[in-house]
Amino acid sequence: MLSMILGPIAERLIPILQTPVEDIIYEVLDQKGLPTRAEVRDLRNKLDRLEKTLTELSGALEQLKGTVDGASAAAVRAQESAGTPAAAKASKTPAAPAAVTAPAACSVDDCDKGLRARGFCAAHYQKFKRGTLVGWVGADGATTHDEVKYMVGAEYAGQPVETSYEGDDVLFFLPRSGGKRLTLKVNDVRID
Repeated sequence: MLSMILGPIAERLIPILQTPVEDIIYEVLDQKGLPTRAEVRDLRNKLDRLEKTLTELSGALEQLKGTVDGASAAAVRAQESAGTPAAAKASKTPAAPAAVTAPAACSVDDCDKGLRARGFCAAHYQKFKRGTLVGWVGADGATTHDEVKYMVGAEYAGQPVETSYEGDDVLFFLPRSGGKRLTLKVNDVRID
């Protein structure tokens, strides 16, 4: 009996209470910086489209690799069947273009990662740009020795440097610049 009386009242109160409760929930979500359901759904759809595109690209790359490998093998067979000395000499050279070969290693000692820019791998290049790569002149022309930053010169950026002290002078040895040695006063080159 009670449910018969309260049922219609509850049905009328739900729309009245639902809007303020939703407003409170969305306000809290906005304050917390949490995404809404619609934003999460849009992000999921974008990720699904991206995954589909990557799958298609992977397939196209595999197909292209197969075509290149087949053409390379056919070229080697054609040169071998020609039997000329020039063809034999050419067959000993790699068929792949130079751009496909693995990049040289990073310039930093004990780092065998591939090059990104200016002779460094990605991690060492970022340190070089920030001027925090120890033993190297940074992009701004500065180097660090014993936690003190010194200005060597922008023309030496990206070069290894050995730094030492002699009295109140700082000695910079730059082996890649023809063994150039710079002797500068500490106060003239120190960056604080």
